[in-house]
Amino acid sequence: MRRSGAPRLCVVTEVVDLTPRLRRVRFRSDDLVGVESVSPAQRATIVLPEGRTFGPEGVESEEYAGARRRRRTYTLCDLDPAAGTAAIDLVRHGEGIAGRWVERVEPGDEFVLSGPMGKFHLDPSHTRYLLVADETALPALREILAQLPAGASAEVHVEVADEAEKIDLPSPATTDVTWWLHSEHDGDTGELVGRLAPHLRTAGPGVVVWVGAEAEAVTTLRTHLLTEAGVERALLDAVAYWRRGRAER
Repeated sequence: MRRSGAPRLCVVTEVVDLTPRLRRVRFRSDDLVGVESVSPAQRATIVLPEGRTFGPEGVESEEYAGARRRRRTYTLCDLDPAAGTAAIDLVRHGEGIAGRWVERVEPGDEFVLSGPMGKFHLDPSHTRYLLVADETALPALREILAQLPAGASAEVHVEVADEAEKIDLPSPATTDVTWWLHSEHDGDTGELVGRLAPHLRTAGPGVVVWVGAEAEAVTTLRTHLLTEAGVERALLDAVAYWRRGRAER
């Protein structure tokens, strides 16, 4: 098995819009062959070139060596160790380096990937889940749901902009999905997750909880889950996917 953290030169093979705001970038790398998944919500770090490629020297190029400011982290989806293929899903918000890249990316473009990495794992002995995500964590949520064991149940809350941003969330488990739409509620992007406390039904001892959203919303919800809802700290994984006021997501 190849080392998961090594930098790998990847070539984009397909660009697909899953929703008006969520774009999937599929890619391939010979260096991904044999790389196994490490977590249902696994992440990878990507480094973007100034142009479309890093040139013939790839990860040995001077541009890659100086490209740390263009390093971004995303959920790694659909990893196929046999084919050396995977995908990342990016929210189209038009800001910053990654925002501009996702608008122009096309097959043949290159980037460098390091990963996968992740610490969230599924224990077959746990059968009750509470999962909360905003649009930036939707790819990770989808990966988690796809890998839940049959016989498990999951209460799911998802914050997105409007009806057009809903996607299918298939799972072997029994799921109860509630979509929270900005178009139907006051507040900025990311704020709804922080207001979900009164609507959570499953939280309590023995429930595995995963939260992925804006940093302040994650902190608010995490505090409620631990102090008011009786969630066990060892069963809670709350991840800040972005921070309000920063351009990159």
